[in-house]
Amino acid sequence: MASAADETNTNPTDPTSDLTIESISCSPENPELGGAATIRIAVLNRGTEVSEQTEAVCKIGNKDPIDVPIIEITPGNTLIVSFTWTPEEEGTLGITATLGDSTKTIEVAVAKEKSADLVIESLTAIPENPEPDSEVTVNALVKNTGTESSEETKLTYKIGDADSKTVKIPEIDPGDSSLVSFTWTPEEEGTVTVKAAAEDSEKTIKVVVAKETSSDLKIESLSIDPENPGTNSEVTIKALVKNDGTKTSEPTNIIYTIDGTEIKEEVPAIGAGLDKPISHTWTTPDNEGTVTIKAALEDIENSEKEISVKIEGGSLPDLVIESLDTESSTQPEAGKTLNFTLKIKNQGEATANSSTAKYSFNGASEGEISIPELSAGESTITGFSFTPGNEENLSVTVVADSGNIISESNEDNNEMSKTINVKRELPDLKIESISLSPEEPHPGENIAFTATVKNNGSAAAESSEIKYDIKGNNENYTGVASIPSLAAGETGTGTFSWTPGNEGQIEIKATADSGSIVSESDETNNEFTKTATVYKETVSSDDGGSESSGSSSSGSGSKSSGSSSSSSGGVSLSKEPVSNVEAKELATGNVQSGYHIKFDFLEGATCITYIEFDPLKTLKKTITTVEMLKDKSTFVSGAPSGKIYKYVNIWVGNYGAGVANYFENGFIEFKVEKSWLEENNISQSQIILQWYNEGWEPLETEKVKEDTDYVYFKSKTSGFSCFAITSYSTDTEKIVGGSGLAEEEVLRDWNGETNTSTVNGSAETNSMIKNPMGKAKILMAISLPLFLILVEYFVMKKKI
Repeated sequence: MASAADETNTNPTDPTSDLTIESISCSPENPELGGAATIRIAVLNRGTEVSEQTEAVCKIGNKDPIDVPIIEITPGNTLIVSFTWTPEEEGTLGITATLGDSTKTIEVAVAKEKSADLVIESLTAIPENPEPDSEVTVNALVKNTGTESSEETKLTYKIGDADSKTVKIPEIDPGDSSLVSFTWTPEEEGTVTVKAAAEDSEKTIKVVVAKETSSDLKIESLSIDPENPGTNSEVTIKALVKNDGTKTSEPTNIIYTIDGTEIKEEVPAIGAGLDKPISHTWTTPDNEGTVTIKAALEDIENSEKEISVKIEGGSLPDLVIESLDTESSTQPEAGKTLNFTLKIKNQGEATANSSTAKYSFNGASEGEISIPELSAGESTITGFSFTPGNEENLSVTVVADSGNIISESNEDNNEMSKTINVKRELPDLKIESISLSPEEPHPGENIAFTATVKNNGSAAAESSEIKYDIKGNNENYTGVASIPSLAAGETGTGTFSWTPGNEGQIEIKATADSGSIVSESDETNNEFTKTATVYKETVSSDDGGSESSGSSSSGSGSKSSGSSSSSSGGVSLSKEPVSNVEAKELATGNVQSGYHIKFDFLEGATCITYIEFDPLKTLKKTITTVEMLKDKSTFVSGAPSGKIYKYVNIWVGNYGAGVANYFENGFIEFKVEKSWLEENNISQSQIILQWYNEGWEPLETEKVKEDTDYVYFKSKTSGFSCFAITSYSTDTEKIVGGSGLAEEEVLRDWNGETNTSTVNGSAETNSMIKNPMGKAKILMAISLPLFLILVEYFVMKKKI
């Protein structure tokens, strides 16, 4: 416990765990009805001790709660758990996650699949009241209220008892409208019914056909602004005059009567069916009370309107929003809570009673805040919170006295809006590697290229394309390969092929999202370039002859090396199914007896960083292939003991170096993610490399270094084939128990004094291959004098 506390900078005397829900999200944010959606819950351990296994409760709408298992979480770390949900109904649903006292809620809008939906918004006739034998234009305003562009279709209309006819409706984008018109000439007076239909939408109007036409003016409404004026203040009186007749009206007057005083305002000519506001400015009296205002059209009977206006004292409150700010000085981020500070002041001359302020985001109402009573000149500071989605800009609006409870001296200064730029969650596509199959191609041989792409961003990336360019040997080839949609952190592959015509070096350049379809957080890391070689049809062997580069094949990784007469290590072939290979990397070196060789894997595509050994035979140019597998190799019969981190195949050439009697002092360096160790509660001292040699054998393993993300280990091996990186377990101890050594002795530093091998057999076996160069020198010292004696003997015999 003390060691764990020191590493996390916490107090070991008070170890506790404190789980809280950081966030809850749904992907996609607005799923379709019947489509699969992923609910993700982020749980943070804010305590100082590893939490116990527990459960969070997630409730979706009115459905029964769902128990979500939460595994152990180390202090200060966040665990993301997820499950799949299929929406069964449309609408906005609340999704709530609860863990102890911690709760988070989001709202998800579920909609049907995209489709067009045409609706006739209005149907009008121009003129509204035509005369017989005059042309009438009927306009149908058709709107696409769906989520997908409509196809070209037809509007069906019927006028009176005549047969139905059709007119074309063009394509309409979602949310747009199109005016569709047709003409008609009435033959006689009367009321004619006009019907129009588009898909399931229908509208009907009645058109009065008459010979005589006349105007018909009336006052539609009468109002004042402001509605509650104070004493000795300026007020605008507004009357809306409409012509309900069938022809344009003549100019006339409107007569306003205010407390018995008449004022005339001119009313211009108004077209049939149109209206016009007629205004008059009036100054309220000095005293409080109620004033009656009347309006009537001159010489038109029954056109009068009347309102009563309450005149209040001259001192009124006036609420204004002085400031609207965010607490944080950093740029707001999508999915993170944003706190707002609001300052409201009463700049009027009278006390403002308690009221409410309403706030909204991007036009959608969010909530209300209670505002206390404010005396003249007094201010109050309050606040509210909001978690922005993945929008780029967030518009926040606050309205003081949103319920219009308070009569103010100025009713037009109660609102403030502000636009905030939000740091969005975006994907980031990066090509991690390009592999070839075959790895050593020849002219005329089809090459299959596999580009591995990872989404390093924080949001899902839609499907895109990789553009690839292949250059070399006077040959150029360009094309594109598709990449599926990738969730955040997910890896995918794109494949393409090409057949070279010439030998020599080629350059393969791949560019992710070449069409710039995906908006990314980093648009500068989309390119990846790899060089490869197209080889001749043959490769040389160490006896000076040649053999076909495809004539040899790799074994299953057992102790036997086969019986080939050639020592060529130039070609490395793997029989592992491609479907089981997660990642692959190659390294080339010149293997020569008596010279130490090291193969570095610089691309970092797998968990192996390098291998090294002392060759006992010369193989010349040799390719070493590392395959990081999705599951155990097809060449092994069972899984090793302990928790599995990775399965790995290491193939050194076709023959030779991968087999025990071709080398000595073999070492493998590999790396393990720190996050995996923490998630599985495994200490660094428990990591061990196991080799499959007719069964799983644990190898001597020690930690050599670490960085921010990985811990690096080194293991000694007497062969290269199939391996597994695992945690040490009691079963592993049984495997090495024949030597009688404890775990610390198995994981010892082989540069120490002990010479006992717990991995490759007895100490005698190891000593047989410890110093082959020393043995050669001893043999040479013995053989040379004998050779000289024999030469002298034959010379003397010849003389005799």
